[in-house]
Amino acid sequence: MIRKTVFFMILTVTMLFVFACGGPDEPEEVTLTDELPAEVQARIDAAIDSFGGQTFIHEDILYLLVTYGEKPTGGYEVEITEIKEEEGKLIVTAYFTEPGEDDFVSQALTYPYDLAMLDDPGLPVKFVAAGAETEIPVIEY
Repeated sequence: MIRKTVFFMILTVTMLFVFACGGPDEPEEVTLTDELPAEVQARIDAAIDSFGGQTFIHEDILYLLVTYGEKPTGGYEVEITEIKEEEGKLIVTAYFTEPGEDDFVSQALTYPYDLAMLDDPGLPVKFVAAGAETEIPVIEY
């Protein structure tokens, strides 16, 4: 179930890149496979209950992971909405959503996250929060 969710989230982010990116300062996206490498999935599993952003490289691919931590109900979301190169840095913007008071949500613990991947440009990464959060702590692994 989580793998399907990850796949569809990655597919959504990739589609956003295809339609929104394209300028010379935009990183080039990576073609998705049906399944993440085991090492990448292990990193996601290790970070999923923490709130923050982290980067890691696996086989020359830069992975950008933003996790929202453990949440008490459904209705919480995080989506990487923009990745751009600016002033020698890779700026990663993630939009956070919380459920409203009157929203119907599942009554189960959830662990929202989003993952993007691209060819490693060799630049430092800065995470920027939007929506329900004002900053993204950096997770060192």
